[in-house]
Amino acid sequence: MHFNEYVSSYIFHMVNFQDRSLINIIMFSVTSFFKAFSVALILGVCAVLFALWQHSSSQLNYASRDMDWEWSWMYYEPFSNGIQTTRTKDTKQLLFRRVDISSKLTTVFNITYINKLEIIVTYEDSCLFGSFFPAKLKLNQTQQQQINFQCEKNGRGYLFRRTANQLTSVQIKSDKFELKENFSEWPIDELKKDQFIQQHSNFFKRKGQSDVYEWSRD
Repeated sequence: MHFNEYVSSYIFHMVNFQDRSLINIIMFSVTSFFKAFSVALILGVCAVLFALWQHSSSQLNYASRDMDWEWSWMYYEPFSNGIQTTRTKDTKQLLFRRVDISSKLTTVFNITYINKLEIIVTYEDSCLFGSFFPAKLKLNQTQQQQINFQCEKNGRGYLFRRTANQLTSVQIKSDKFELKENFSEWPIDELKKDQFIQQHSNFFKRKGQSDVYEWSRD
């Protein structure tokens, strides 16, 4: 091999070696980046899921009154105050509620045994039975009126309840909190349907519906 050919071959192999080294460095950098990105993404997803679980758990367990609340998933709002649902342990009555932990509020919506709609608003704070505090209520389109929140017998909180044939909205103002609810965003029809099924449980059982609770609120 002539000297010039040897030099050309040597330079060619050196260039190829440098190119391969550069490619290897680039590939290593890209692989390392994607590995780091994947780890960061997984950690980020885990952090979000943990935060969702923590928020959900605190909402469902807040002032649960020994009932097993769960999310009404059609009305679930991540990192917000979605609507929860449960059934009473004795009569299997369907209930819905929304909680506002920062304001110490729980708002329960149900239907009475005489088919009236009922809201129960509780300010969750320890109190002495018999004590109360005033508030202003505006229900549906009625005039504002003065009401009182009465301390419960168990001393867990101050309670106000009201029944009506129709409930579309409620506004309550006091020195302790302010509450606004639009009940058109609540699954009220589910309450009415569930109560109707319970009142006619034998009919629906004969139709093959298995998850039927018998009426036991007379």
